[in-house]
Amino acid sequence: MLGYVALSWAVRFDMRLGGQIASLLYPLDTFSMYARMPGEDRSLLLVRDARGVVHRVTDFQSFNCAEPVTGNAAQCADKRGIPYHYDELARYVETHAGSGEIAVELITRTWDLQPWAAPTKTADCIVAHCKVSR
Repeated sequence: MLGYVALSWAVRFDMRLGGQIASLLYPLDTFSMYARMPGEDRSLLLVRDARGVVHRVTDFQSFNCAEPVTGNAAQCADKRGIPYHYDELARYVETHAGSGEIAVELITRTWDLQPWAAPTKTADCIVAHCKVSR
């Protein structure tokens, strides 16, 4: 068992977005997806409609956004939560480009998590203004 653990750590590499560790080959895996939250950022990319109702990004089929969602010019770079999760949702937005009729805001919503208490919303940061369709 000790040999397996040592070997799995020997073949690891740093991911491009930070200190999260991933292994090259399963079963030589350090299972970084179960690690603690990176930093204190507890944010998630969501869609907020004109009434203030929040939806999952994947609830929509096409996005036409006025601002970039990824890259250096994208807003809310300090509020992206788990980097690979943000990248997955941003890639969904970019690969589902198209026309839309519903005006929405693409936001990152941040929560404060305390032991033995319900999560409380602390902030919303507008990433982009978009037109979407279902």
